[in-house]
Amino acid sequence: MRVSAKRGPFKRSFKWPVICWVISDEDHPAHPACAGHKPKVREIMRDFDVRGKAPMPIALEADITNDSPAEPVLEVEGPGQSSTSVVEQTHFEPQAASGASSSRRRQHTSSLLSLPQNALSNIADRLRPVDVLSLASSSRELRTAVQQTPLAEIRRRTARRVQAIWNGLIRYDVDNPFAALMYPGVTESLAPNFDCLTRAQQGRLVAFIEGQLGPERNSVLNDIGANLAGLMPELQERLVALVEGLQDPEHRGLALQALGGGAPAVAAELQERLVTVAEGLDGYDRSLGVWGLGLGVGRLSPEFQERLVALAEGLHEAEDRVYALRGITLAGLRPDLQQRLFVLANSINEAEQRVWGLAAFAQEVASLAPALQQELVRLAEGLGEQDRASVLRGFGAGVASLAPALQQEVVRLAERLGEQNRASVLRDFGAGVAGLEPNLQKRLVAIAERLASAADRASALEGLGTGMARLALEVQERLVALVERLDQTERAAALQALGADLGRLASELQERLLSVAEGIHHRADRLRAYRALTGGVSPLAAELTPRLTAFANSLADPEYWACVLAAMLPTREQSK
Repeated sequence: MRVSAKRGPFKRSFKWPVICWVISDEDHPAHPACAGHKPKVREIMRDFDVRGKAPMPIALEADITNDSPAEPVLEVEGPGQSSTSVVEQTHFEPQAASGASSSRRRQHTSSLLSLPQNALSNIADRLRPVDVLSLASSSRELRTAVQQTPLAEIRRRTARRVQAIWNGLIRYDVDNPFAALMYPGVTESLAPNFDCLTRAQQGRLVAFIEGQLGPERNSVLNDIGANLAGLMPELQERLVALVEGLQDPEHRGLALQALGGGAPAVAAELQERLVTVAEGLDGYDRSLGVWGLGLGVGRLSPEFQERLVALAEGLHEAEDRVYALRGITLAGLRPDLQQRLFVLANSINEAEQRVWGLAAFAQEVASLAPALQQELVRLAEGLGEQDRASVLRGFGAGVASLAPALQQEVVRLAERLGEQNRASVLRDFGAGVAGLEPNLQKRLVAIAERLASAADRASALEGLGTGMARLALEVQERLVALVERLDQTERAAALQALGADLGRLASELQERLLSVAEGIHHRADRLRAYRALTGGVSPLAAELTPRLTAFANSLADPEYWACVLAAMLPTREQSK
């Protein structure tokens, strides 16, 4: 979650677009140890950086496009040395090859090549992508072996691409190699790929951050955020020391807000130091720190959880309390600590701020203990209409996590709202509607059908149409009928709301929605409708292809043709 430094219950951070050319390394399921094979892979791999938990000094400064052999990165004991193979790391530094080192390289290469493919996959799963890349660069034979191991090859290619992009970034400005990192979204795109950078590259990045002042420093720290653990441990420590050394309390609070989300994945010693920094702050500055550390509080130790809750309880200003509460993620938090925070929110004296505190809890309703869920719904019932709508909107998709009796109560509260508030609540329920019982789905659709304003009906469809394919068939048909009743200006927006699931609907419903699109007159709206029809996870039924092609050809104006072609490209989900 990215956050803005400004306070206020409605604040949502502005998230810059992530640069499209960075491929983030995906999590892969662990592969079982390969028992029964010679040589075996020891479970504890000495000196390797296993998912960022131990140091791994590697210097990979050569051109990433060069696949020439280099010094070995891994050592594996040969069959005659031990019944258990030990995978250990050696420095990857180009150097002149002596007779002894050449012999050693051949021995290591032979040992690794004797491993079964699933053992190499197991090794790759434990290594950072940049380590897999250096392994593949140590000999042509190992490069071939890595390329024939799917998991290892994915990591090698990811690291190679990130390395090439990194080299392009630091060459952007000859006088200031890191100037490109200050552009919006650059560091944010790079941060999930820290495991594709070498120790030296990460070190230069941290040195650059240490040399920044005020807003520039906070901007880069904010982009690193939850990816703090992707850095080498000693570099994590340097950033924590940077936070500790800031003289201005507000700057320390802002830095904690930026990096706090990464606290659960770093060493307990660094967590202790970050929480201690927050404990040294007051008022607004403390609320910033609580927000940052609160993002991952459920994954901290019980002691740190309790200290963070105590920090929130120590805030006196209503606005500071609300800001802290809105930053705390309740998932994984002990029920007694959830209860203490709920009491804190409900004890705020200023009525408006109290509502925002309760709305913060509503946003986390799926993580609340059942007793707190029931109490929250009860409190919402006693609020005035506008405040009740704010809490109901907070429930969002979490409405599906409530017990059936509470779901019915929430739907009943939504039915009692005025028209404009009903539309906004339906919009924010979103994908949660698909998790309700069919009769409750029908009652919510009935609310939308009774809305007098076409704009309000379109707004309601933005939520009701999310996950449309998982709704009851009768509900799907009623939603399509709602779209057909909309004005020309609202139809394209409604189709966009339904778009992701259009290809999963019955072909009859697809045909009706295509007819809606064909009946739109304004060219820009027709383009939006075309994107909706073609941008879903699944394509429309094959029998509709001729009509869809004709619809595309009707947009042959040069101003729109490139957009039409782009809409035909597969989405990330489609290509998986």
